[in-house]
Amino acid sequence: MSDQDVRAIVTLLETWEGPLTWERLVERAALVLGRSYTRQALDGHEAVKDAYQARKQRIRVIRDSLRKGKATSEELPPELALALQRAEAAELRVKALEQTVERYRAKFILWLYNARNAGLTEDQLNSPLPAVDQKAGALWSRRKGAQR
Repeated sequence: MSDQDVRAIVTLLETWEGPLTWERLVERAALVLGRSYTRQALDGHEAVKDAYQARKQRIRVIRDSLRKGKATSEELPPELALALQRAEAAELRVKALEQTVERYRAKFILWLYNARNAGLTEDQLNSPLPAVDQKAGALWSRRKGAQR
């Protein structure tokens, strides 16, 4: 195995995505290099062996962190870290919107109570807003004969 092949396999391991086994590494290395090496041949090179063990360890750390729900961006591939940041931002936005909806719900209940105490009907509450004179910024009632 040439030094160039070893470097290519190490690079392959450094950018590896998904589950990693020696068999999968042998298959992917054969696709990349155009020639096949055995597991023992790959394991026999210290650089390949070290890169394999480091990647396996990183995959374990990522998997354990994801199981705990506490993966840090240093432990994740860049795409997954970005997706995790977006998901966390969306989750925060949802919580904020839920709180806003709850405040509106509480305000509606208060208004409903006060409207009932004031003797207002649902029709009165649903009546449209009066017309607005855009130039003057004043509210106008639509009485017959009212001048503008």
